[in-house]
Amino acid sequence: MALFVFWGEMGVGSRTVERLDAPLLDESHLVPERVSRGSFDTPAGRWHFHACATATHFYTADRQVWQSPEEGACIIHGLIWRIEASGPQLLDARDVAALLDRPGARLPDDIAGEYAVARLHADGTIVAFSDRAGLHQIFHGPSGASVVANRAGLVATVLDDRAPDPAGLSWLPAIGYRVGTATSYRAVTQLAQEHVLTIGREGHAIRPLPSPMIAFAGERGYSPALDPLLDEGIAQAQAAIRLGVGVRGPIDLPITGGKDSRVILALCLAAGLGDRLNLFTRGYAGHPDVIAGAGIASALGLPHRREPPHGSDEPAHWTRARFFEKLMAQVYQSDGMVGGWDLILGERIATETLITGHMGEVLKAYSKKPMPQDGLDPVAMVRLQAPFDPMGLLLPEAHDRLRGQLHEQMEQARGEGACEADLPDIFYYRNRIPNWLGAIRAIKSFERQPVVPLGAPALLRLAFRLTPQERKAELLHYKIIERCAPELLAPPFAMQRWDARLDGAPQTDPVMPGADAPPVFGNWQFSLNHNPSIRAALVAEIEARPELTLWRSIDRGVLLDRLRNRRLDYFDGISMLGLVVAMFQESGLIRPVKIGGVGGLSPVARPVAACADHPPVVIEGHLDAVRVEGDVFIFDGWAHARAFPAAQVAIEARLGDVSLGIAVADANRPDLVAHGMGDGRHGFSLAVPRDRLRAAAGGAAELSLVIAPFDSGDVIATPVVKP
Repeated sequence: MALFVFWGEMGVGSRTVERLDAPLLDESHLVPERVSRGSFDTPAGRWHFHACATATHFYTADRQVWQSPEEGACIIHGLIWRIEASGPQLLDARDVAALLDRPGARLPDDIAGEYAVARLHADGTIVAFSDRAGLHQIFHGPSGASVVANRAGLVATVLDDRAPDPAGLSWLPAIGYRVGTATSYRAVTQLAQEHVLTIGREGHAIRPLPSPMIAFAGERGYSPALDPLLDEGIAQAQAAIRLGVGVRGPIDLPITGGKDSRVILALCLAAGLGDRLNLFTRGYAGHPDVIAGAGIASALGLPHRREPPHGSDEPAHWTRARFFEKLMAQVYQSDGMVGGWDLILGERIATETLITGHMGEVLKAYSKKPMPQDGLDPVAMVRLQAPFDPMGLLLPEAHDRLRGQLHEQMEQARGEGACEADLPDIFYYRNRIPNWLGAIRAIKSFERQPVVPLGAPALLRLAFRLTPQERKAELLHYKIIERCAPELLAPPFAMQRWDARLDGAPQTDPVMPGADAPPVFGNWQFSLNHNPSIRAALVAEIEARPELTLWRSIDRGVLLDRLRNRRLDYFDGISMLGLVVAMFQESGLIRPVKIGGVGGLSPVARPVAACADHPPVVIEGHLDAVRVEGDVFIFDGWAHARAFPAAQVAIEARLGDVSLGIAVADANRPDLVAHGMGDGRHGFSLAVPRDRLRAAAGGAAELSLVIAPFDSGDVIATPVVKP
């Protein structure tokens, strides 16, 4: 993988490679294996480039950068291959440079993969673009500034302009990711999906690629006439899989209870890879995904393992310090470009790959909700598949601006021939794919470069030849499995089944969560509810930074009220963690933790802000009773933070430094209401198995019931029990 930036002295100034070398290394969020630099005198002026490359499963670091004094330079990031009957042909930077041998040349239609490319020609023209879906991103400066990169912060560094862009940042608290091409920097714009950027003597030109993936010419709906396109898509997907897994060795393949991973499994089986497969599911024991994944493996006679969701099965209740450190690191690594619900952090440089089911959501309708009877307005369209300002944080002007941006996209799609039911899927493809999944790729690809078979060009073209109703019925998923591995049609899914409109589809009962099932959604994210110290710290940051441009979009008074008095649900959490990233980005609250190293290559050149102080949160609590049920001790009581009445405090049983269990004080206790404790949902019942206590203690043990995590160290009680 390679981070790169090209800049010309035309419109940027005479900032040489030597002057920018250290700042660009600081801005690069990885420890590179190889740093390449170059300068070229061209008829259009002097150009420079800087690239940080790491080896991948497919390329050595040097094969990602090509330069010639006579012919210019070419840098690739990601994975590029050519579709051929004999198998996929991997292309490196030299190969791509040869295909782009002159200004105006474009890659042939038989190119696939996930990539970002920049090609500097000898005449001083530079051409830059990414894969059609925009999974690897390209960024550029304003018209007249000759700079292009595949990381927004590199453009901001060359331009020496880090002023924030509230138009881009305000999307994060609204829905959790950006919409359109605005970034977190005023001076930096993302190149739109399926577009090519050219900078030359005549300035900037941004043009759409010919033959877009989404086209509505001709008759809609699946018919036998589309069978050859489906066959082509299956062949392309299998070629991508073979490219990713090589010719020998075991293959780790994720399997869940959903349909995307099952399609990938079917493709692997049809490709003759069954004897190499090791299936795994990441999640808590008893989760429907884990049960369904293990059942599929058992039916096929394949090995299966469960991996804990975050490296441990213990509930994740974070301290304020850990919460801030993790989110500040994500802000640095992601350039403040995506919300914090999916904690996207890179730790190591690796040369591994992963076959994933991503892009499967493009082949089917992301939302299965019914369309509104009175048609779609912009907010209703987003809410079919994601939150839109669930906490009501947007100021009226910002709400209207975001709504207007959505309206423009919808009108463009209607003008292209889309029907109303197509609009949510087009929105997903044109925004969530590049701006959410693409933001993840910018970090995680350095650890484990993904191969995405369901992003095969023929399959993507086929998706929008279907009607919206066929996508909602998940027709393509059904047809691929039916052709490749029909034995996978019947095993149960997690919390879903085949659509009854699919002719012949088995209606197997799904695996549903049990009464004592683990959480279906995230865990650490709800530290916002369970640790009032996190809320207190965020309140302090908001009150200490009244100058942020973010407050032109966000109502600070409403936000402070929500932090003090609102219990956050799943969608509220997406919004709040998006706001945290936007606020940290503009405030400079970053931790420059580089992928592959700690502390980076040199001191960070740009200033790093300090966190605001906040007073400790007072938490009241009481242990009411200790019960024994069979071989389990149960500790009943309550805990409450009056300054943050919506918070539901986490309680931990400890024996010295050993944690014996954690529970959240969220049980309904109506008797607490009369004592001023909010809605009374602050009771807890913490269960500790006798054998766990016995293993930790041996004899009689004095436990500590404490507020978890240890931001305050408050002890509620120290009961003595006999194991």
